[in-house]
Amino acid sequence: MSQVPTAAVRTIPPHVRRRRPARLVLCTLVLLLSLGAIPPSSAKRAAPATVAAVVIGAVEYSAPATAMGYIVATDRNTHRELWRQRIYEILRDPGLEADVQDVFITSLELLNGRLLIRNERGEVFLLDPGTRAVMKKP
Repeated sequence: MSQVPTAAVRTIPPHVRRRRPARLVLCTLVLLLSLGAIPPSSAKRAAPATVAAVVIGAVEYSAPATAMGYIVATDRNTHRELWRQRIYEILRDPGLEADVQDVFITSLELLNGRLLIRNERGEVFLLDPGTRAVMKKP
């Protein structure tokens, strides 16, 4: 039996051996992402823009993104929520992802003592802060 001379045997340092599989995995992931085989993120849309609040006297009216489709009235002195009123209902289709069905309020302004509210669908509503009556504008 012949023996291989010691100088001919090449040993690979352990830190080099571990990098090769990691590089292979990284290259494979980059390739799959570039081909669209793996979606880069599950979020389908960006967070909604902040809607400026409207102040009437000591009450602030806001449209928080966490209360989609609602206007919230808050006492400016105590910062206590006075009430919240649903402006429109969002009907969900269980066959679709929830975030693509979200409909956020895009603007809130004061018009003749009432709140004028617009949403992402282009719908316009009027809210009477005194009675909390909601009217959809045609």
